[in-house]
Amino acid sequence: MGERAKVLEGKVNECNKQLNEVKNAMKTQKGIAYKNSQKKALMILKRRKMYEAQLNSVSSQQFNIDQVQFTSETIQTTIDTAAGMKQAAAAQKELMKKLDLDQLEDLQDDMQDMMEDQQEMQEILGRDYAIDGYDEAEIEAELEELDGEIVNEKLEGNNAPSYIPQSNPVQPVGQNDKEDLANIMNNCQSSLN
Repeated sequence: MGERAKVLEGKVNECNKQLNEVKNAMKTQKGIAYKNSQKKALMILKRRKMYEAQLNSVSSQQFNIDQVQFTSETIQTTIDTAAGMKQAAAAQKELMKKLDLDQLEDLQDDMQDMMEDQQEMQEILGRDYAIDGYDEAEIEAELEELDGEIVNEKLEGNNAPSYIPQSNPVQPVGQNDKEDLANIMNNCQSSLN
């Protein structure tokens, strides 16, 4: 079919070439010569239409052949896919016979019980034992004092944080400043708790 289409396309192109030649000749002709060229052009046009119709027919036939071939390939692919799925289903069925759903559920329950036991053990190990003879408020005060000392050492050692301007000399922290700092730190800690 492809060969036939190429031959017909060549004949259509030849008709177009002849038609251009006649058209160019008609530009300079008059009278009977012009009428004869018109008749010749009419014959060429009819021949071209005939070749174009044949070319369309061949193209339609080729399209139908291609469509049938594509449909056949699609059917074969579907058959192959169905066969593969059937084999996979049979293999899965065999594998499922090896599994016992009740055993899986028992295994899952055992795993959950072990996880709960492990969590309970972690809670037991993480218990906070009370030490006799200490006051929690006193320990909090010591922690605040320690934090204040660290802040003072940083400020006095001129290791000031980047947000404190370096141009102003740092003044030693007085007792009132230490109390203000302790209050600020208490507020921060209480908001974190």
